[in-house]
Amino acid sequence: MKFALLTLIILFYVQFAFAQSKISGTAVDLSTSSPIEFTNIALLHKDSTFVKGIASDEKGYFVFDNIPDGDYLLTASYVGYEKKCIPVSKSGKDVNVGNVTLQTSDVSLGDVTVNGNSVIRKVDRQVIMPTEAQLKVSTNGVNLLQNLQLPRLYIDPVNNKINISGGGEVQLRINGVLAQINDIVSIRPEDIIRIEFHDDPGLRYGGGVAAVIDYITRRKESGGNISTNLMNGISDVGFAEDHFSAKANHKKSEFTMNAFYNYRAIHWTRENDETFVFPDKPALQRLEEGLPTKFKDKTLNTLLNYSLVEQDKYYFNAAFRYNWDDTPHSFTNKVGQIHTSNNPDPLTISDQSSSTANAPSLDLYYQRNLKNDQLIIFNVVGTYIDSKNTRFYQEHRNEDLITDIFSNVVGDKYSLIAEGIYEKSYKESKLSTGIRHSQSYTDNKYSGTADAEVSMNFAESFAYVEYQFKKKKFSYTLGLGGSRIYYKQADNDVTTYFLRPTLRVAYNINDKTFIRYNGYISSYAPSLSDMNNVEQAIDSLQIRRGNPNLKSVWYLSNNLTIGYNKGIFGVELFANYNYDHQPVMSEVLFESGKFIQTNENQRSFHRLSTEVTFKLRPLKDYISLAITPGVRRFISNGNNYTHTYTNSYFRASLTANYKNWVLNAEMRTRQDWFWGESLNGGERIHILTAGYNKPNWSLMLGAINPFEKTYSTKSVNYSALTPSVSQVATDNIAPMFFVSFSCNINFGRQFKSANKRLNNDDSDSGIMSGTKK
Repeated sequence: MKFALLTLIILFYVQFAFAQSKISGTAVDLSTSSPIEFTNIALLHKDSTFVKGIASDEKGYFVFDNIPDGDYLLTASYVGYEKKCIPVSKSGKDVNVGNVTLQTSDVSLGDVTVNGNSVIRKVDRQVIMPTEAQLKVSTNGVNLLQNLQLPRLYIDPVNNKINISGGGEVQLRINGVLAQINDIVSIRPEDIIRIEFHDDPGLRYGGGVAAVIDYITRRKESGGNISTNLMNGISDVGFAEDHFSAKANHKKSEFTMNAFYNYRAIHWTRENDETFVFPDKPALQRLEEGLPTKFKDKTLNTLLNYSLVEQDKYYFNAAFRYNWDDTPHSFTNKVGQIHTSNNPDPLTISDQSSSTANAPSLDLYYQRNLKNDQLIIFNVVGTYIDSKNTRFYQEHRNEDLITDIFSNVVGDKYSLIAEGIYEKSYKESKLSTGIRHSQSYTDNKYSGTADAEVSMNFAESFAYVEYQFKKKKFSYTLGLGGSRIYYKQADNDVTTYFLRPTLRVAYNINDKTFIRYNGYISSYAPSLSDMNNVEQAIDSLQIRRGNPNLKSVWYLSNNLTIGYNKGIFGVELFANYNYDHQPVMSEVLFESGKFIQTNENQRSFHRLSTEVTFKLRPLKDYISLAITPGVRRFISNGNNYTHTYTNSYFRASLTANYKNWVLNAEMRTRQDWFWGESLNGGERIHILTAGYNKPNWSLMLGAINPFEKTYSTKSVNYSALTPSVSQVATDNIAPMFFVSFSCNINFGRQFKSANKRLNNDDSDSGIMSGTKK
């Protein structure tokens, strides 16, 4: 009897084990047979009640574990594809439904819905899946980023930049290809599959990159697209950001043309209180009263691109860029009077600078997929920068010419960047290794008050190996890189070597809460303009001097992120500590009656920052509110000085939409930056936009600082020899009203594009300017 009972129990558990088995499959694109990663997969009962929901992995694979026997419905959905529904019957065995094929939707976002968590957190990035509502109310790629309200990111509409808290470079990409902000503006939201946000980039991206934003888009297999996005000021200020793009597709090939025109014409007024502390006589105070001075800048960026894709085999891309910048009236220009403590008669000053730059570049890229999940990439970028800078500075007292400074700098720079990458993917891990080498030759000719010719040879080589793997709820990235930095100017020849280790650990407590730590050591070289051996007069008392003896710098970065997201509420805490060892920072010397503004390798620089972002979505996607308070602490240790500074700041944004109507509001307090002995004040700004958005056109009206009378920025220098307080203000953009119009004409079917993974460019002309930084 006992034996029979034991047998029945064993049979029951065996039957239960078989009954609790798996349902698996792979999501693929119908037209290309390529896997679709992060597809939303839901398992439903026959009466459509929800059972489980997951997302497919990078290879489109998905699996439901411990599913009882029965009849089910399996649904697969992804933005830009028609929803797929498959009946599944299960009776005791694992079921593999094979390929779940999804067909692209001809009607923009017709019946497509993003279900579940729209943010998938990977060990090295966040994968953001825009919802239907977010795509519907966005006019372009930058506007979509604004509507997503990602923590730490904020958009500066005045300077046309995407910034990140804590400073540093934000790299932009489209399918892995290095892009400029004007390229992002030309993206139609309905073409965006997802956005990959690398807020802690690893060794793969080198040093100095604070974040990488990669737009993964689909492209057409026939037809094409023509689009324009026009943003122009309608008040008495010169303000324009006009974009035009065109694409043509034929089977495996895509041709792209893109143009962006940026225009600014604003009058600034400068006020400056500066003291010069002489070692052998009383200090001199100079109070500057500025008059409205014109700032004018015109930029034209163009792109011609060709790509050839054989899905799952190779990807070739050739891009030719031509960037032109003309600044007939520099931002540093000023006119006015200076009242000095040693003379009752004021000085009349005029400081006028202009600059032009032409930068053509050619980018060749090749990616090859090998067997057994292997990948090789090669990338070569060649750039030429032709630049010119002219400055006139004069001081008059009672119509007598006191100071007369003229400088003209003509620069030529040639650079070549080459990189190779190898990647091998395993089931739960990935190995990547690569090498990158950059070489540049710079020739700058200085004429006028100071004549000189500076030639410089600069090279940097970097190699790395990085391994990512998962273990239960933990994800790890271990990396080790090595760099060699070399530069030569005249008889000065310097070679420096650095090791660059990195560690990243992520722990997903559950699908709502995560903790992530990232720590790394990296390095950077001084700018080419700082390393020349030229002296240029700033005014009658000051000289700007280069320093060819500057050394490269290594720094340590530690980042901790904790996040929670459930339903209508989300919160993310970010904390950072950075340490720079012997950083290149300012130094003021007194020689032969002049104050010398130069740079030296100082002792150290510490930066601590923390901020927390609260997100609230009280009405699903119709209203979204994000609030971010933060604080930063700077400790600057020079060879002869120590300064500390603490800055508290606050950001808030609101996005609301109803049907095709959109409202956006954003405000920021000043987020200051301290470095060396200088405090650069941030912007206090608020923006309000409202409009009507359709799939093929949109019309938006907006205002920058609509409730302010003056827009201003402030800078302070804490030097013991030349302390100063400066403020730059204008009433041109407080308020500034603008209108934005976009239009898209497109046709043809779509398919998922390949991802280009390298990005290299060169934009440093290496010219030193006599104006103060």
